Amino acid sequence: MLESFSLALSVTAPVFLLVLLGVLLKYFKYLDDVFVAKASELVFYLFLPCLFFFTLLDTDLASFLSPSLSLVLVLFTIAFYLFLELLVKFMPLLRPVAGEFCQSSFRSNLAFIGLSFCAGAYGEEGLARAAVLVAFITVVYNILSVLTLERHLNSSDKSSIFSLLKRIAKNPLVMAIVLGVVCNSLAGLFPVPLKQSGAYLAQITLPMALLCIGASLSVKSLAAGQSKVIALVLFFKLLLMPLLAVFIVWSLGYGAMDIGIVFLLLSAPTASASFVMVAAMGGDARLTANFIAATTIGSLFTVSLGFAVLNIFMPSG
Repeated sequence: MLESFSLALSVTAPVFLLVLLGVLLKYFKYLDDVFVAKASELVFYLFLPCLFFFTLLDTDLASFLSPSLSLVLVLFTIAFYLFLELLVKFMPLLRPVAGEFCQSSFRSNLAFIGLSFCAGAYGEEGLARAAVLVAFITVVYNILSVLTLERHLNSSDKSSIFSLLKRIAKNPLVMAIVLGVVCNSLAGLFPVPLKQSGAYLAQITLPMALLCIGASLSVKSLAAGQSKVIALVLFFKLLLMPLLAVFIVWSLGYGAMDIGIVFLLLSAPTASASFVMVAAMGGDARLTANFIAATTIGSLFTVSLGFAVLNIFMPSG
């Protein structure tokens, strides 16, 4: 047990130490909101697409692509979202914040924290496997987030299916993954200096993203939150969702690495994009910020303990 927990901490501790460093740099005014906003844009529009593209470019995709696992996770995500929508109908406490609650309870921070977990646990192979899964789930997250927020916030600026699909198609992460897969067979034609430059940019991605997450966290805001609703989000996001997903993937006979990647992706805290969408659509942005802060702090314990238990019963070798 001690060995497994040490292994789990070796995966999660570096991630949270960088998040903590971001908090401290913001506190001591080495980082400000302007820098964090600009750096986050660079991560989203340049560094992370480079990470996805150049990782997939030189990867043996035949070994890592798993259409069946991608389909399982897509269907599971949709089913879990429908369960949350049903839940809010029977819980008066959740009705006033139904959209914020539903989105924060299913939408994981896949691209930044989830991928950092997978890279720490399984190296380049795990990163390549996870990147493919992230591509599929990210599309589903965007669709379901728009659906739940428009359904419960009654926004006058409703998006058509066409405009939603257009935004997804223009998403730089989705574009980078598609291009990486398409160009994979042509990898030998890319000049070595170009690949090396891309690798340098890719190496910046996860540290910069984690620093920005830490700098944008507001622990003080938790004191102004709704404790019961936050507790429910913690339960559904950090416990129930990853546990159900792991059970389903395990019962379908997938290997230890695939099960571990599924756990690390889905047990990641609520995505920062949730705050942006809620604020843009006139919802309770402060409460959503509370969800993000609470799940980020809580995941330090749940991910470490959960991954340790997984390694006891399903060691990946």
